[in-house]
Amino acid sequence: MDPVSIVGLILSCCEVGERVIKICKTLVSVDIQIQERALTIQSYWHTSRLQLDFLKRIETDLDEDLCRLIDGLLLQLLQKLSLADSELNKITRRYAPEWSGLWGIESKVKKLISDLDTWHRRFDPLWFMVTKTTSPIIGTALAGAESSNEDRSNARAISVARDPLTVAAGVRRVLYPSVNRLKPRFLAQVRMEMSEIPLSEAKKGFMESERKWYIIDTVQVGPSVRPRDVLEDVSKLAVKLAQADPLAFGLLNCKGVIPVQNQSIESPASSRSSSSSRSRHNYSSFQLVFRLPDHVSVLQSLRQLLLGSDEHISLSRKLRIARELAKAVYCVHTFAFVHKNVRPESILCHEDEGASRSHAFLVGFDAFRAADGGTVMTGDMSRERNVYRHPLRQGFDPAERYRMQHDIYSLGVCLLEIGLWESFVEYNSEDEDAGRPRARFGNHYYRFKEWLAEKDKATTREKRPANTFQALAFSLKEYLVEQARIRLALRMGDKYAHVVLSCLACLDHENEGFGGQEADNVGDDTVAIHFAGTILNDLDHISMI
Repeated sequence: MDPVSIVGLILSCCEVGERVIKICKTLVSVDIQIQERALTIQSYWHTSRLQLDFLKRIETDLDEDLCRLIDGLLLQLLQKLSLADSELNKITRRYAPEWSGLWGIESKVKKLISDLDTWHRRFDPLWFMVTKTTSPIIGTALAGAESSNEDRSNARAISVARDPLTVAAGVRRVLYPSVNRLKPRFLAQVRMEMSEIPLSEAKKGFMESERKWYIIDTVQVGPSVRPRDVLEDVSKLAVKLAQADPLAFGLLNCKGVIPVQNQSIESPASSRSSSSSRSRHNYSSFQLVFRLPDHVSVLQSLRQLLLGSDEHISLSRKLRIARELAKAVYCVHTFAFVHKNVRPESILCHEDEGASRSHAFLVGFDAFRAADGGTVMTGDMSRERNVYRHPLRQGFDPAERYRMQHDIYSLGVCLLEIGLWESFVEYNSEDEDAGRPRARFGNHYYRFKEWLAEKDKATTREKRPANTFQALAFSLKEYLVEQARIRLALRMGDKYAHVVLSCLACLDHENEGFGGQEADNVGDDTVAIHFAGTILNDLDHISMI
């Protein structure tokens, strides 16, 4: 894509946008509701203008595929602004100063707010890709914003909507840190009132000293890893998530880390060792402490929602949850991590009834690692986890190292559950030993077994695959793909079904967009751009109205 076209579109957007804002400024004296909405439009445009001016400065250093996606979104913005300019101009000229056509103004203003909100939801993932581009020009352009973002450890999350350049500078700073700058905020072990979030891997913790609730996500130090290696990864994650804007990223903002010491009895010799030595080598777990966004108090795990009826859950809400979850997975990858545990127990949902908004926050970082780091080639036989894993990542001895596409596959399984509104994992009411619900075989498992038996009957003995664990894992994938093809379109439409199938097939040989047979040779940025251009874009263009 010729970058000149981007500059031309930016200039046109700015010209039309300023005309629209000029009209909005004349509306602030009309009516209190019109005034509030006009101010909302000005706020959206302030953010857009900052981003557009920045793009104009750095467009020559952008990747061609990224330019193509941005070009398409700029054209959409220009069309929306031009329509609003024409319609608002027509109404205000006809009815000013009496404003007897107030109803017409109100509907057009509400429509513009919705259009700008939708545009930003589509543009923000690409904005994050722009800011992580390895170019000195981009670093220089963000230098001013970076200086105001040196230490956000005690502040609340910076909002992309209010200050996109500062957020961009923060993301870039933690992705490309200078020496000794990755220093997370370690918190003392304070007394917290802990509260379970049903069927979630995270908990709520109330800090009496601050009179605030936080989300606590615990990363255990497993027997096969060194505590200092886990500490290094947790430190990097905490620093990066300290820059997260929860509503824009789908990732909660990290206040800091609480290291939990191993409670084993120390020998006299070890007790004489320095405290710094013990702190480096004697951790049993790390607690990531996440801030709750403003006005968000009630959170439910996606698993808890899926196990309930969808009688009062609209198709629009299902789609909103799906979009938010896809965005969260994308942003984990933007921060150069793979999650490795994308499933409904790791997803916290909040519904803002007044604003008709859904939010989904990704937690459950117990298995995460840096995207370019090593991976422990061990697994487990837990069906409640394996159903979300690609066949080559299931079982005690996974066949492949973990990569971003494996998270995308897990996303596809979750999107399938959301679309069908069926939980693929069920729970006993209570585990007598632990006092917590315990996963059990449920309807989904038995339907898969019946499907497998029917398939076996229809296959001749000579063509039956070997009865191995991996063959069973690939049969499960085949079953999920069939469910998406046959049942999903009837409930959520063809486009949604296509998105799910794209996720489930992200590592298939013929899927060149995500790498196919050459997946090992495809860079993470290439995967991210394809993810934004297909999965995120396609979900955003689905209408349930």
